[in-house]
Amino acid sequence: MKDLYIVGAGGFGRELLNLILDIHAISGPRWNIMGFLDDTGDPLYGKTCGFSVVGTIMEYMPKPNDVLAFGIASPAAKRKLVPLLKARGAAFETVIHPYAYLGRHNTIGEGVIVYGGFSMSVNVEIGDFVTLLGTGLGHDVRVGAYSTVSACCNIMGNVTLGSGVFVGGNVAIAPHVRIGDDAYLCLGSVVMKDVGDGVKVMGNPAREIG
Repeated sequence: MKDLYIVGAGGFGRELLNLILDIHAISGPRWNIMGFLDDTGDPLYGKTCGFSVVGTIMEYMPKPNDVLAFGIASPAAKRKLVPLLKARGAAFETVIHPYAYLGRHNTIGEGVIVYGGFSMSVNVEIGDFVTLLGTGLGHDVRVGAYSTVSACCNIMGNVTLGSGVFVGGNVAIAPHVRIGDDAYLCLGSVVMKDVGDGVKVMGNPAREIG
């Protein structure tokens, strides 16, 4: 059984721990949970958790039996930290909740995190280090590496998300829309047309705000 460390002990890291504990409760133990790696002081202060921060990300050196799970949702942080950790030989797990619906003829990359309540249809491509909360993807959707899709979104058929995209909760994206690299779709946006690289949009219909 591999020794698993969660990268990041903030809110998303604790949610990921909860997801992993669900897997163990439903399917049986899969990993030996070692704790969190975090560089931000004391993120668990005042929190009931059951596990502790056992080291920093910047000082972590992988051992042969180690695996990591990415408990950070920020696309920029994922893009920064993954190459750093991989250069040291770190191995990353894809962690999928047993109650996610994965459809058929779909591909899922390395280091992906999938929450319970997630669903996808057919011929979907999920890139490396993508974070998918309880949301829905239609047929032929493409999600680029390091992107994060928050809860309760409706991403319809043939949508393409570039790399490093952040999709806020309750976002709806119309069919065939293309979202550029590093775009940010604010909470509740209804996206009816393409969004360029690095653009932030908000509203119904979504409009550029920065």
